[in-house]
Amino acid sequence: MRIENLSAVEHLGSVRIHDVRRLLELDSGSSRSAVVGAGQAQIIEHEAIEAIEKKMAIVIPVKDEELKVFEGVLSGIPHNCQIIVVSNSQRSGIDYFKSELDILERFCQSTGRRAIIVHQRDPFLARAVECSGYSELLDDDGYIRSGKSEGMLVGLLLCAMLEKEYVGFIDADNFVPGAVWEYVKHYAIGFVLAQSPLSMVRILWHYKPKMIGELYFKKWGRVSEVTNRYMNHFISTKGRFETGVVKTSNAGEHAMSLNLAMRLPYATGYAVETQELISVLEQFGGAVPVADNLVTQNGVDIIQTETINPHLHEERNDNEHLFQGMLVPSLAVIYHSQLCEDSTRKLILNQLVESECIAQDQEVPHVHLLPPPQKADIKLFAEALETQFGDIALPGGWLLGEKPSRYKQPGNAQKVLFSDIDGTILHPQSYTYAPALQGIRNLQERRIPLVLCSAKTLAEQEALRRELDIKDPFIVESGGAIYIPKDYFRFPFSFNKTQDEYQVIELGAPFAEIKQRLQLVAQSCSVPFSTFGNMDVDELAQRTGLTLQQARLARERCYSETLIVDEQINGRLMKSLQDAMMKEGLHSVFGGRFFEVGLGSDKGKAVKILCELFKLNFNSISTFAIGNGLNDVSMLQVCDHPMLVQEIDKRWTKVKVKDLVRIKDVGPQGFSRAVEEEIIKFEAVAGINT
Repeated sequence: MRIENLSAVEHLGSVRIHDVRRLLELDSGSSRSAVVGAGQAQIIEHEAIEAIEKKMAIVIPVKDEELKVFEGVLSGIPHNCQIIVVSNSQRSGIDYFKSELDILERFCQSTGRRAIIVHQRDPFLARAVECSGYSELLDDDGYIRSGKSEGMLVGLLLCAMLEKEYVGFIDADNFVPGAVWEYVKHYAIGFVLAQSPLSMVRILWHYKPKMIGELYFKKWGRVSEVTNRYMNHFISTKGRFETGVVKTSNAGEHAMSLNLAMRLPYATGYAVETQELISVLEQFGGAVPVADNLVTQNGVDIIQTETINPHLHEERNDNEHLFQGMLVPSLAVIYHSQLCEDSTRKLILNQLVESECIAQDQEVPHVHLLPPPQKADIKLFAEALETQFGDIALPGGWLLGEKPSRYKQPGNAQKVLFSDIDGTILHPQSYTYAPALQGIRNLQERRIPLVLCSAKTLAEQEALRRELDIKDPFIVESGGAIYIPKDYFRFPFSFNKTQDEYQVIELGAPFAEIKQRLQLVAQSCSVPFSTFGNMDVDELAQRTGLTLQQARLARERCYSETLIVDEQINGRLMKSLQDAMMKEGLHSVFGGRFFEVGLGSDKGKAVKILCELFKLNFNSISTFAIGNGLNDVSMLQVCDHPMLVQEIDKRWTKVKVKDLVRIKDVGPQGFSRAVEEEIIKFEAVAGINT
């Protein structure tokens, strides 16, 4: 490619601002060196450009853009660049994000490209950002703030995670794929020309066409024209000579070396591009001492180039409102800079009043600033993404989505394990889960979902899930309800209610109705029984061996009740009790120590529903189940690989389940053995590398 030869340069402290260089030729043939002087032009070799592209990620912030235009932008990104899409598109109604994800996946599969797509409001992404220590990027609800600037910073963190040296930003509304291709070439040329590893390349469009009855090729956008004027006035006050060197104050298409990008504070909203220049000048422009050795030794280069292709994009219907909404923050960051002189402030204030952006007596609003992303711990960010996000294998790369398949498993089928808790993960007498930890960690290392399916309540299971760091859906009160963490599955599904961070599918009748029917059972049956709900915490703890805290959680029931009967009651009386409950429409299962009573609850039905959701998410699944007693039969019967651990007496409960594998160990020891000998062995037999 051929570009104009050396241009004028303004020096401010350690900063060199290069005047605009025009691109003269898209293809200049070949020569033997990276930069070849040729009179009024320089030739940048293809090899030098490609070497930069291999080290560069292109971040595309997108929000509800025309999908064909988005697809065209993807096709314009040079093949050697890593693509990172940060979407803030709508999910309700028409799911634009899902369409974007599908387009990107097809594009990568067809071209062998590397790509990542994330949704800006994804809760798992927010947790990763929080883990990194960069919580300033989050709003009051704990999500990443909406806004283009925040999307760019997400892309920057992902770029750093991938250990790229350069990051370029391209808007998703460009109608001309060839222009997109040219932008990236400009980025690479700029980095070849820069003398410093701290560099920024900003693009001036040759024309920005507008449709005014016919296609009209306008040189400047209104906001850019005004912002450039005051940016140059701001710079002129730092010396004795007026300058017009800056012509890219609002350059949406721009790129930076990671060395520079990670050092800068950023403004939110439409002020982001202007603030980048202000941040460079404030930190490295000589107003304050520079302690950064990389800066003092190399300086900072700001390269401006002019394209050959025009920037053709869709015109908004609310142009005047958009003009004001963009102009105010762009000028505000100049106005409120610690380096801004009173003369510049006065001019900016008059401009905003004359443009009817603010009232005569109104203050210029402040723009929220975010600290430099170098404060983020990229290693912790990457580790959090690894545990929270799954990935979809693509030719040559991987892709993340807002509602991702959170566990990747190479091979034809994703494995899912359903497990009982009492007598399985917890020891039947001591309630310890220590021997089960090895099995749980084996599952987590292999990204195999572990779905707890138990008679325990929501409160009991949440406490255990926190201790064991389990993030998957779970089934409470013997199938009374399924709790699914929000945004766990990629695809929408029907649920009855939302509760805290869960979407809840209710299968069982409310606790109040079950309690009422049990009162009728007590009246019609002579067999005495107690219920968890009728005992206080102290008595329940004494009768069950639970701690006071565990007993309190066990009483917080919503869809079932637990009965305690005298151990001396004979089989005939036990059957009469079951018949009485059946007469009232109640379903009861003896769990080894207690009766679990429900109405409409069913472990097997709950497992089937979750299996369908996992199939939607993974296409193909292989299901495993581990239990210990009669109350696990319906769960075991609907899974591909049922397993039964031993009771405390080293015997197996007599159950009738096809293809049942009996594990030779008790409770949690049996659980870990089952994972090791059946699930991991299954991987080896299937030839799956983990």
